[in-house]
Amino acid sequence: MRILMLSHGYPPTLSGVTRVVQKLSRDMIKRGHTVCVVAASEHGSTYRAEDDGVQLIRLSSYNNPFWRDGRFPWINSIELQKIIDSFKPDLIHSHENVILSTQLLRLKPGLNVPVIVSCYFLPVFATYYLRLGKTLGKLSQQIQWKFFIGSFNKYDHAIFSTHSHLQPFLEHGLRVPTSVISNGIDFARYNSSHETTQANPPGLSLPPRPRMLFVSRLARDKKIDVLLKAMPSILSRQEVYLLLVGQGDDHRRLQNIANKLLIADHVHFMGYVPETLLPAVYKASDLFALVSDCEVQSIPTLQALAAGVPVVAANAAALPELVKHGVNGYLVPPDDPASVSQAVLQLLSDRPRASKMGREGIEIARKHSDVKILNEFENLYRALTNHH
Repeated sequence: MRILMLSHGYPPTLSGVTRVVQKLSRDMIKRGHTVCVVAASEHGSTYRAEDDGVQLIRLSSYNNPFWRDGRFPWINSIELQKIIDSFKPDLIHSHENVILSTQLLRLKPGLNVPVIVSCYFLPVFATYYLRLGKTLGKLSQQIQWKFFIGSFNKYDHAIFSTHSHLQPFLEHGLRVPTSVISNGIDFARYNSSHETTQANPPGLSLPPRPRMLFVSRLARDKKIDVLLKAMPSILSRQEVYLLLVGQGDDHRRLQNIANKLLIADHVHFMGYVPETLLPAVYKASDLFALVSDCEVQSIPTLQALAAGVPVVAANAAALPELVKHGVNGYLVPPDDPASVSQAVLQLLSDRPRASKMGREGIEIARKHSDVKILNEFENLYRALTNHH
């Protein structure tokens, strides 16, 4: 198959979506397919490149006021049509839902191939950045629901990563055929040698144990400030270090909060950690914490589970599909530092139970193995192209 992918970005721009698009594209190449990805240029100027066999068309891009590294892509429908005519895809898969997808849907009536979309967000996501207040925020979400449901219903098929994510779209009027396919993880790599955890993995400078780990963008929607606000209570009873792995525009604000709470010595901003070292970081941690209330899946949570690490997660959005309260971790109410503190202390005070939870998490993560997920994508692509 010849598969054309559209994405807001592609590595070196890093986000959950760009990593998923890169992995799916590379894996499809390994299976003998031809893949071209159209995405924003990370520095603004257009260029073409190749990534492990994946053809890349990097588009003109402009500044995103809400995310410095995630530049907005731009292309008009005429230029997009030229790319489609030149590449001659058997299927077009959009992982972007605003700019590129609008141009793609303008062309769709004249395209004789399946055109499908993946969704990676909830409308509530934008409210963390627009800061419109309660009334305007609610109005903004209503407008977004109308726009996105209208847009998705024009595709031939829509893909969601969890049932929790799909459900609100169905409730708001989604009628297009859908599939639920996990974003998947390299289970074998994150799970390997999980019994031989190293206290200080080579290539990493880590504080003493116990360690509470967070991995993702440093962004407001991740609610990292809730973890910071839980730290004084935790530290009053138990020495612990919070490792924040990732980069993002919220770094300075979070640093200020840590300073104000007098916990800066126990909060380590580790910045970008190469993918090659991430499994070691998980295995060198005692628990993983993510209390965002708008996760549509969460690859870092899956990675933590595969590595045998118990999780403290917000009881919101799709996280309860991965974290079973009292089984492989604890679910806490959103925006509740006291509950986070209590859950963390429970895990740290009962190590045998925490270890058992880690083993339970491995079995949940196993269902999201990338080999299984890739089969599901490939089978869907074949079914759609065969029946179009």
